[in-house]
Amino acid sequence: MPHVTATTIPPDSLLQPQLASADFYDAFTAPLHDQSRSPVDIYLRASRATPGWVNLLMDIRNAMVRPFGLKTPARLAEPSDKPVEAYKIGDRISIFTILALTDDELVMGIDDTHLDVRISIMKQPGRYVLSSVVATHNCLGRLYMLPVGPMHKLVVRGLMRGAAV
Repeated sequence: MPHVTATTIPPDSLLQPQLASADFYDAFTAPLHDQSRSPVDIYLRASRATPGWVNLLMDIRNAMVRPFGLKTPARLAEPSDKPVEAYKIGDRISIFTILALTDDELVMGIDDTHLDVRISIMKQPGRYVLSSVVATHNCLGRLYMLPVGPMHKLVVRGLMRGAAV
């Protein structure tokens, strides 16, 4: 099981400009054993290794927010036979839309009435960094992040620990 540690959002990440207006952000790093993997491949491998307890939390979250009209996305890992190299800007990967894609970084996002989320998978020599940035829009977004912020750290660590990269 790879060692996952908290870190900072890389200074050259495409998420850097959004930090000034962020209400929440975090970043975690884990070893990258196969440097030839693309950021999309890394994310797909991590999402496919989603622990069962994370799926249960997503199901509970969806049931709780549905009455408020918030988006209730599917699970993080949706089956797909699409080749890794076929993903491009504008495509969806599970609940996220690809917003930017380079050889070293994948940026995805989801926007809702209460908050916007941006996720980055960035390759670095010998490791990769999964960064998250959230901008809330209203009281509901801030209230939503009270329990989700601390849980998010556990979820990301769980995903990264299961990824075979």
